[in-house]
Amino acid sequence: MTAQPRDIVRALPRNAVTVDVEDWFQVQNYAAAIGRDTWDGCESRVEANTARLLDLFAAAETRATFFVLGWVAERHPALIRRIVAEGHELASHGYGHELVFAIGRDRFRQDVLRAKALLEDVGGEAVRGYRAPTFSMGAARTPWAREVLAEAGHAYSSSVFPGRHAGAEDAELAPWRPLGGPVLEIPMTVLRLGPRSLPVSGGGSRRSLSSSPRCGG
Repeated sequence: MTAQPRDIVRALPRNAVTVDVEDWFQVQNYAAAIGRDTWDGCESRVEANTARLLDLFAAAETRATFFVLGWVAERHPALIRRIVAEGHELASHGYGHELVFAIGRDRFRQDVLRAKALLEDVGGEAVRGYRAPTFSMGAARTPWAREVLAEAGHAYSSSVFPGRHAGAEDAELAPWRPLGGPVLEIPMTVLRLGPRSLPVSGGGSRRSLSSSPRCGG
C-alpha cells in the first residue's frame, strides 16, 4: 500500500537547530593569540552574520535556539531583541566564553548568573537553556556544573559532544539527566561508527576558514 502524504510527514524526524552567537575572535582556537583585553578592538562580524541567519530562518519559516554570549548581548542589544521578536528561543552561552573546567565552580557561578541576568534584561524573557563554551563541561571534570546551572534557574544544558574526542565517552546520544539531576542534557549530534563517535555538528572548523579578520588599528 502506498503511504499517504500525511503518513510520510508523521514519520519525519524532528530536528533541533541551534546557533552559538559569538564573534570570530572569541573561539578557543584564538585564545592564545587574541587577548580578551583586545576584543573590543577587533573587527566584529557577529551582528551582520547572525542577521543573515535570521533572514534565512524567516524565509524557511524555521525557529531555532540561539545560545548567546552575554558579552555579545551587552554590545548588540538590538540583535538580541530581534532574535526574541522573531520567535526564536534565547539561551545562554555564558558571559565571557571561558572554559568551564578551567575557571572552577565559583567563577562559573558568577559567569552563569551574569549572563542569564543580562540576557533576560535585554531579551525580556526567561532564559532556560545553557551551552558551555567549547563544550567544556563533563561529569569527570566538572561534576558541580549542572548543580550550579540548576541553582541559577536553567532547566537544560546542551554542552556535551558524546565520544572520546570530547572527553565524554559516557555521554548518552539522546537527552538524559546526568547523575539523575534536575538539569536535562541535550547532547550534540554525532555519527556512531562502531565504537567511535564522529561529530557532525558545530561550526568551529568552518569559522577558521573565514577571510582576513582584523584586531586593533
